[in-house]
Amino acid sequence: MSAVLEAALARFLPRRGVPPRLLSAMRYTLFNAGKRLRPTILLETCRALGGELRQALPAACAVEYVHTYSLIHDDLPAMDDDDVRRGKPSSHRRFGEAAAILAGDALQAAAFEAIARTPDARLAPALALSLARAAGAAGMVGGQELDLSPRARLDRIHRMKTAALFSSAAEMGAIAARSPRAADLARFGRQLGLAFQIVDDILDRTERGRRNYAAAHGVAKARRAASRHAARARAAVAFMGRRGEPLRRIADFILAREH
Repeated sequence: MSAVLEAALARFLPRRGVPPRLLSAMRYTLFNAGKRLRPTILLETCRALGGELRQALPAACAVEYVHTYSLIHDDLPAMDDDDVRRGKPSSHRRFGEAAAILAGDALQAAAFEAIARTPDARLAPALALSLARAAGAAGMVGGQELDLSPRARLDRIHRMKTAALFSSAAEMGAIAARSPRAADLARFGRQLGLAFQIVDDILDRTERGRRNYAAAHGVAKARRAASRHAARARAAVAFMGRRGEPLRRIADFILAREH
C-alpha cells in the first residue's frame, strides 16, 4: 500500500502554475521519510470496513498534507524553533522563513483540493468537515496555540494538537467506506493519537525547551499511560472482530516505537 500512497501524494499535489521554488519547498518536507501513519490509519480503516481504497486515497493524501504543513510551521522560529527535521535542515532553514510559511499554507489548501477530487463527490463534504474541524482552531491549530502557553494543560494540548488529526484520519476512513460506525473509529483514532504523543514524549524527553509528559511524570508512568490509551483504541474496534486486526497492529506499532 505504501507505493500506492506515495504515488497518490505526488499525483494530488498541485503542480500546474505553482512557482518552482514554492513547489520545491512543499515537496521538501512532504517527501522527507515520513512514517505516513495518519494516512495509513485512514486507508486501513477504510479497507477493514469493506470500503474502496480509491474513495479513501484523496483524503489520505489530504491528512498527510495537513500533517506536513503543521510540521513546517511547528519548526519556525516563532514556534518550536527547530533547525532539523528528520535528519535534514528544517524547511525554514533550507528555504527561508517566508517560503516555509507559504509552503505550509499551500499544503493546507492542497488538502481540501484533494478531498474535492474524491471519486464519489457525495462523500467530500463529510470528509472535508472532519478534516477542517480536526486541523482548525478547536483542533490542531488550537493545540499549537496552547503549546505556546506555559499555563496550558499538557493533556489538553495532546488531545488537540496530536489526537484530533489521528481521530479525523480514522473517522475519514469510515466515511470513505460509508460505515455507520464513524464515531467508534474516531474514538479509536483519538486514543491512538494520545498513545503516539506520549511515546513521542518518552523518546524526546531530553529535547531542549519542550514540555513533555515523560519528563513531567516519569518514563514508567508515561509507558503505562500510553498502554492504557492503546488498549482503549483496541477496545473501540473490538466490534470489527478479525477485520480489525490491521488496526490493532497499528496500536502495537505505536507502543513499540523506538524512533
